[in-house]
Amino acid sequence: MNVEYMSTTPSKVNRLYREYIKRRGLPLSKEQFSSFMAFYPSLLVVACDGIVDKEEWMYCKKLASGLGTTFANDSVNTTTSAKKLTYIYQNEFKYLLKNLDEWRDKFLGALREHISTNDDAKDFVHETVFIFADASNGISAIEDQTISYVFNELDMEDQT
Repeated sequence: MNVEYMSTTPSKVNRLYREYIKRRGLPLSKEQFSSFMAFYPSLLVVACDGIVDKEEWMYCKKLASGLGTTFANDSVNTTTSAKKLTYIYQNEFKYLLKNLDEWRDKFLGALREHISTNDDAKDFVHETVFIFADASNGISAIEDQTISYVFNELDMEDQT
């Protein structure tokens, strides 16, 4: 689940990180944020029909828990508990689901830049988009359209 962070040179990822962390007042490292950022396309798919159903939200909660556990156990962040990180990630998923349009261009632009040089991150985004789309009774037509939109925005091929 850990998506490697790009270089420290000024980039869309760094600008998004600084803006988002400052606006939201979050104690996340760049590495924690870049892993979080990789799930933004999945949130677009989850919300594309206007309803985040129980199964989809359950996936979001499991994801938040996985991120929280991963980063609480790494050497970068020994002071923040898994429970606290899980809470932060769940809250941020809720926030983004309510504010997708506000952040869409910035997240997709930063992620496009990030995956252009990171095949593991690209594969991860591809895989999670389909996992979330299939969370409740298969992939609907609107989810399929949203996936095509996301892959186009990220300069990814639809490898279904």
